[in-house]
Amino acid sequence: MANPNAKGVNYPNVAGMIYVVLETIDPIFGSNTSGFVPIKLGISYGDIRSMKFRLKKQKTGSSNRKSVIGSFAVDEGTDIPTPEGTLGGVFEMEQYLHSVFLAYGWKKVGEGTEWFAVPQAVAQMINDIRANKNGANKKVNWAACPELARAYGYAPEHDEVPSFAEERAVQLKGCRYTKISTVKRSKMEERMDAIAPRSYARDYMLRRGAVEC
Repeated sequence: MANPNAKGVNYPNVAGMIYVVLETIDPIFGSNTSGFVPIKLGISYGDIRSMKFRLKKQKTGSSNRKSVIGSFAVDEGTDIPTPEGTLGGVFEMEQYLHSVFLAYGWKKVGEGTEWFAVPQAVAQMINDIRANKNGANKKVNWAACPELARAYGYAPEHDEVPSFAEERAVQLKGCRYTKISTVKRSKMEERMDAIAPRSYARDYMLRRGAVEC
């Protein structure tokens, strides 16, 4: 098994969180009239606390403002609509969505492989889905990116994912905060998660038609 503490290691078919970060240019440099905005699609192999801890470690000084505009869980064994058909987790979902962005002709920007220049309508779609999940009743332009709309809009509720069971939370060294890592499970926990009953289907990415958010 790969070292769960190593950087840049990918884990197949593991539950986790996907987060979307929007970068906004400081108004002092003028307005953005391109019709595109930079977003980052990143992952965390763990629960929402693990995601927040990862984001905190990534913060660096910049004149541009970065804000998380959406985040959602991905369970293991999720149907990913690749040409060959894939049962995967958070890593496979991220890779699939990156491939979708490239297929739409959205360019990678900046350093690394996670930042893309996407139409402003995509960022607005994410904002509207998040608002609806929090009780609003906004009309969502899901056609801006149907694949991302399905991944976010139909994602399982965080607390229902078996790998995020609260009893697995561990305290971080040197502080009082806790988090759950899905790549440090015991073999018994992996078997339990694989057969655990779920209140949701994991084939939501295969649905067609309008996305109900």
